[in-house]
Amino acid sequence: MIKQRLDSLREVMKREKLAAFIFPSTDAHQSEYVAPHWQGREWISGFNGSAGIAVVTLTKAALWTDSRYFLAAEQQLKGTEYQLMKQRVEGTPTVAQWLGEQLAEVDSPEVGLDGMVNSYHETQALVAELRQKGGITVRTNFDPLDIIWKDRPSIPDFPVEIQPLEYAGETLQSKLSRIRKALRVLHADGMLVSALDDIAWTLNLRGTDVHCVPVFVSYLLISSNKVSLFVDERKLTPQVTAYLAENGVSLYKYNKVEDELRTYSEYNILLDGDETSYRTGNGIEGNITKKRLFRTKGCQLAINRHFCLSTHLYRRLQPTQDLDL
Repeated sequence: MIKQRLDSLREVMKREKLAAFIFPSTDAHQSEYVAPHWQGREWISGFNGSAGIAVVTLTKAALWTDSRYFLAAEQQLKGTEYQLMKQRVEGTPTVAQWLGEQLAEVDSPEVGLDGMVNSYHETQALVAELRQKGGITVRTNFDPLDIIWKDRPSIPDFPVEIQPLEYAGETLQSKLSRIRKALRVLHADGMLVSALDDIAWTLNLRGTDVHCVPVFVSYLLISSNKVSLFVDERKLTPQVTAYLAENGVSLYKYNKVEDELRTYSEYNILLDGDETSYRTGNGIEGNITKKRLFRTKGCQLAINRHFCLSTHLYRRLQPTQDLDL
């Protein structure tokens, strides 16, 4: 079965003139645990651990994972052509190092990855590292799984529920007020929230899109005078829709976040390059003109002493140069 999938992948790679393709474990929100729609690395390799990267060239395949999964990966990859790469073990090459070796004799090699499921920071680092390996280039606007995974599950559309205030502990309006206050301290006008747990916490909503994780697939854009939720509205009951309207939250289709960012009117924006996909982050850089773009590193936007809204997102600003595009 894995052999047939690799054969199908390589046919597409040849047609697209790709020398290799990289499959991460994450989704469009850089989650550790993902809905079936984004379990592409498992589908192409047979390895079902929560962490790992599969890389396929036209002649070889390898899978990187950490020590939690060494034994499981050995069993699940048995009988396939995948070579197990044990992360953080001396002598194990990085993905870029391995690709540099495998593609050394290829003329002008191009590596593919889906920019919607690879983070902005990691993709930037990989692009820079591969450039140093003989000028390997990276294509980020193509997902071969859309072609070869014939029965791929759709993006989940399970219902969203309101978290009762007795359990949430704080109203949505109170949270938004404190978020905006913290943003003003950082001289940030708005922020894009990609991490699903952060969105669920902020809005006091819960979902079941990911097994055992109470989140729902969406994006949240908070500016000085507007809150926009990007979500499949089929997930929203009349009660949830009314609740969001009462709290001034505008609704947009899930796949329209990039379009809305193109019309974002604030001076700057805060985002987390580790939680934002490369395509979304790159779209912000490419479409927000003459504004100062802020990227994030380290947690500073603490909402209280226990919670950093969350431990992953809303971090200390590192302003880059003004973008005059």
